Amino acid sequence: MKKRFFVLLMAVMLLFTASCGESNDGTENNTELNIIDDNYRNWYEIFVHSYYDTNNDGIGDLKGVTEKLDYIKDLGFNGIWLMPISPSPTYHKYDVTDYYAIDPQYGTLDDLDELVSEAHNRGIKVILDLVLNHSSNQHPWFKEACQYIKENGSVGGSYGDYYNFVPQNLADYTKVDGTPYYYEARFWSGMPDLNLDSEALRAEIVNIMKFWLDEHGVDGFRLDAVTSYYTGDVAKNVEFLSWVNRQAKAIKSDCFIVGEAWVGSDVLINEYYKSGVDSFFLFTGSQGTGTLATIVKQQSGAQLGKLFMSLQETYTDGILAPFLGNHDTMRPGSFMPGEENVKMAGGVLAMMNGGTFVYYGEEIGMISKNGSNSDPAKRIAMKWSDKNVYKGWCYMPPEGITVDETCYYFPSVEAQTEDENSILNYYKQAMTLRNRFPAIARGTVEYFPEGQNNYICVVKKSYQDESIVIVINLDSFDQTVTLDKDALQVKKVVGELCVDVNTHVSLNGSELKLPPQSIAILK
Repeated sequence: MKKRFFVLLMAVMLLFTASCGESNDGTENNTELNIIDDNYRNWYEIFVHSYYDTNNDGIGDLKGVTEKLDYIKDLGFNGIWLMPISPSPTYHKYDVTDYYAIDPQYGTLDDLDELVSEAHNRGIKVILDLVLNHSSNQHPWFKEACQYIKENGSVGGSYGDYYNFVPQNLADYTKVDGTPYYYEARFWSGMPDLNLDSEALRAEIVNIMKFWLDEHGVDGFRLDAVTSYYTGDVAKNVEFLSWVNRQAKAIKSDCFIVGEAWVGSDVLINEYYKSGVDSFFLFTGSQGTGTLATIVKQQSGAQLGKLFMSLQETYTDGILAPFLGNHDTMRPGSFMPGEENVKMAGGVLAMMNGGTFVYYGEEIGMISKNGSNSDPAKRIAMKWSDKNVYKGWCYMPPEGITVDETCYYFPSVEAQTEDENSILNYYKQAMTLRNRFPAIARGTVEYFPEGQNNYICVVKKSYQDESIVIVINLDSFDQTVTLDKDALQVKKVVGELCVDVNTHVSLNGSELKLPPQSIAILK
């Protein structure tokens, strides 16, 4: 009896071992994660206003983000960027009235502390939007500075040098009512530009960063509008960014900073890396006309391979920050034609070096309302359920936009969670691959164009003691690739990502069969 039990036990163990190892078609089924605690992360951008509401006032809140941390982690994201959460007179909150507080619509400092603590418990870092180019014209600094001018006929007082006041009307300046003075306001009159040369203001900025990094445990900042700090002066912008970076790292050595340098070429973006700031958003790859979407639409593996190499050659320092869309741009669901292409764009993004950024709702293919390019249309409520009314629904949309079915082309989170072939589950698989193979985000890239047709991209990424080969089929039909396994040093498929979950990559000898719009990872 004992002998028969031992034989049965050994048979079960052998079966279990085989199921976790290499299958007959050269595919390994091991899905163990290998997440490195650095700033090469899968970042998830959240507009709190429209994410998840816990007090039924129709506006999202910080407690709502905390409630959804398990959802975020399950998707494979290990970093969160919160759009501005400080008090502000507008829905977008990029015009701050108090840099040391939380907007009451979103909650309290205690709510933020809870969110940061719970995020850290799950291995998720949290960064905040830090708006240093301008404040609100309702900020006490600005109101007191203007009042001083009105009472004294000159610039002065505690906050006079916090802003750029001049006694003549210049382009992009606005008149201080009742005085001969004007103030710089490049964006609009409600956002007076800050004078970043002011020593007193710089001391204030250091205190602001200490407040959030030290006292409230956040992990870094997204810096808004860095090209507008000193309009038209890249050198001065870089100098100021360098100062911000030094001050922030002196407070918290491992804090992560990513900047918005919205300029039109990689060479121009790369200039800003001279500041020492960790990352700048890869605007050249974003939006419907960016390199990533264009390559997917054109189904050009050759162009994708060249892009990998071009980015590596251009950006020799720092961490790339590729993305498809954000709060200022159209969503991929709006500019990619069809569900398969929405998925494939997300898959190509997931194979990029650096720390990828995904805007809330991209994981379910959310669109801008009616395809509108207005900012409020791109910031509507996250669709958690297909019911007309549901728990957490942010029914007070920004700027009074009417929310109806024209706002959502694809199903809700609830419905897509149950559909293994959904955009949501595709994104989950894509982010999981990044968490399994550190070389995807961090690896040195080699491109292998020889012998491949135009639809196929073959790259090798090497990081520390790990090397992987990524083969991408951008065609809407099957493709078979003959691999030089000796040159590539691969033996088996260890990961796959297919727009149709019912199809699979297969390796037979040196022949790699790729389903339509699929990605294979080999070792």
